[in-house]
Amino acid sequence: MKHTIENGTLTFFLEGELNSSNSEEAEKEIESVMASSTYEAIVLDLKDLKYTSSAGLRIIVRLKQQCDDTSLINVPKDIYSILEMVGFQNLLKIEKL
Repeated sequence: MKHTIENGTLTFFLEGELNSSNSEEAEKEIESVMASSTYEAIVLDLKDLKYTSSAGLRIIVRLKQQCDDTSLINVPKDIYSILEMVGFQNLLKIEKL
């Protein structure tokens, strides 16, 4: 998974699908990067994410629990609709694509 660290912001670029078959691996990769990085904020860039299941939503919740300054950017319309339906807009900053 691509990621960058710039000005204290750790950004992950999610792509493809995030579901029960790959979410555990994705979460381990994210946690590994977080453990070896210094950051003040986390951003998930969802521009290339095509689908997320509840497993992907759990990852977002866990990240928010670990870093209060967590946000989502470039969120595709379909994924934004899911996030809005479950109330994530009240939990963290979300910017549509």
